[in-house]
Amino acid sequence: MHPSRLVGSAGAVAAVVLLGGCTSSGTEPGLRPGPSASAGQELPGTGAVAAAICAATLELDGRTYLGHGELRRQPEVTGRRLDGVVPGCDDTPNRGDPEPDRSVQAEELADLPAEVAVLLDGSVYVRDGEELPPEVRVWFDSPTCDHAGELGLTGTWLAVRGPHEPRFDGDIRPPYRIEVEVTTGAPSYAGTRLWIHVGPAADPLLGAADVRDTLWEGGVVRASVRCDSDRFVATAVRSAG
Repeated sequence: MHPSRLVGSAGAVAAVVLLGGCTSSGTEPGLRPGPSASAGQELPGTGAVAAAICAATLELDGRTYLGHGELRRQPEVTGRRLDGVVPGCDDTPNRGDPEPDRSVQAEELADLPAEVAVLLDGSVYVRDGEELPPEVRVWFDSPTCDHAGELGLTGTWLAVRGPHEPRFDGDIRPPYRIEVEVTTGAPSYAGTRLWIHVGPAADPLLGAADVRDTLWEGGVVRASVRCDSDRFVATAVRSAG
């Protein structure tokens, strides 16, 4: 199965969200590039939920599809695109006009018929009333570290979390975890999203300039990693531009 490229808002990393005091588990501040969440959605990199509720919904050929979890492995697509509509939502009352309907193009999945599920903006949408078969649930599971020795990985930076609040100037202090979508490395990891643990012993470490000038813009991280049980632990991590 060949991973497809992340597309659209769910996979984009152009906008920046700085979450200085928010937490993902009640203890870890988070810093994550990407679109800000609508009210009612989980704020990226946190565990917080905005006040109102707008479900991730897609209308396609008279059928309703609902967003299904966060992909950890990118599924294969056929290349066929399907015209659909994301319904508008007034998720911020008293703050101007409601969000209008949005015309979109979903992607047909190679392993499932479009009558069951489609891919949109890097997320799987499942038709209301349908269930994903067990064989595709691997799409939502992060890989575990299972290689010997050190291995080089390169990937798109998605988030960083740790016990220290990220500073406004981009300074982050270890220990922290970085989430990446792997683009090059061992074939078993390519196309997956995984967390890399970074401690003070890693050399080099990401600097404030790396985060501020590159990573906030959706940059690329290159890391040398080893396995600690099933965890990915960095011995070196740097911005790759």
